[in-house]
Amino acid sequence: MSQQNKHRPKDKDKVIADSGWGIKPDDQPANAGATEPEGRQYNYDPQEEDAARKILRQMRLGFNTPNRILVEPGKTTIFDLNGDGFEVHGLSFGSQHLVELLQNVGAGFDPQQLRGLPKDYDGVREYTVTRSWAWGAERTG
Repeated sequence: MSQQNKHRPKDKDKVIADSGWGIKPDDQPANAGATEPEGRQYNYDPQEEDAARKILRQMRLGFNTPNRILVEPGKTTIFDLNGDGFEVHGLSFGSQHLVELLQNVGAGFDPQQLRGLPKDYDGVREYTVTRSWAWGAERTG
């Protein structure tokens, strides 16, 4: 192999699979400290199509892999591995997209039990993320 071809990217390296969740460049800082304040929160609209996906796409811009989720009256907070919180205002118990969001993040919970909670439930629930992804899984075709 010539010295010139040694550092040349392979075709496989050029293609990054976009699963629709957005591509996060490797050189992009993945901590909340480098994120603008408006990037640390999301205002949930129940009428919005594909809300769970849009929430996760915005979170992905400045946060690491989700680690736990705190659902309380009026908001849901997703904490990443660093403990940085991403707040989703308006997404709480009784919201139609809450179960979908928790499933997409990989939280361990009982969907039937969560759907059974009324909108005015005043408790707090914490869910850990139990699903894990293999390193580099988003780059495979």
